[in-house]
Amino acid sequence: MKRHAALLLLVLFVPFDAGAQAKAAEPSCTSGPYRLQLPKSYSAVRRMGTLRRDRVIRTEDLGTHTLTYRELRFNGLELELVTSSDKPNAYVVSRAIVSTRAWRIGGPLRVGAPVKTALKGLKATDLTSDREMEFSGDKDSIRVNVARNRILDFEYLCSTN
Repeated sequence: MKRHAALLLLVLFVPFDAGAQAKAAEPSCTSGPYRLQLPKSYSAVRRMGTLRRDRVIRTEDLGTHTLTYRELRFNGLELELVTSSDKPNAYVVSRAIVSTRAWRIGGPLRVGAPVKTALKGLKATDLTSDREMEFSGDKDSIRVNVARNRILDFEYLCSTN
């Protein structure tokens, strides 16, 4: 009984932010619960699955190094990445499209997941209709296609700055 009373006192004195539960997650490619969960190195990204396409979209010569914009396609996942010649194993994601259940790289966002569960932290309104929804943060945004109250596919648009 003494243990329960001490626990109750501890709970009573812990500060509680009533607004914390109501705050929506900030859509971001690199932080928060909806961040992209990808391997840290470019070589590890290429080994995530069977690579269906690897093509260079364009290059930019910056004098000291070259930026290469690449498209990598796996079955159900399309990534657009930026790599740099001075850091060959580093990359930045500019876009990611997930269209199959196999890829669990978006936190609670998963193809086939119930829309109410998957978008709970993003303050989505009108979750009953089949449509495309967009959630924008300071730099990044997430587009989600919904059909029959399930996530059909989703796309991250990420800042590369």
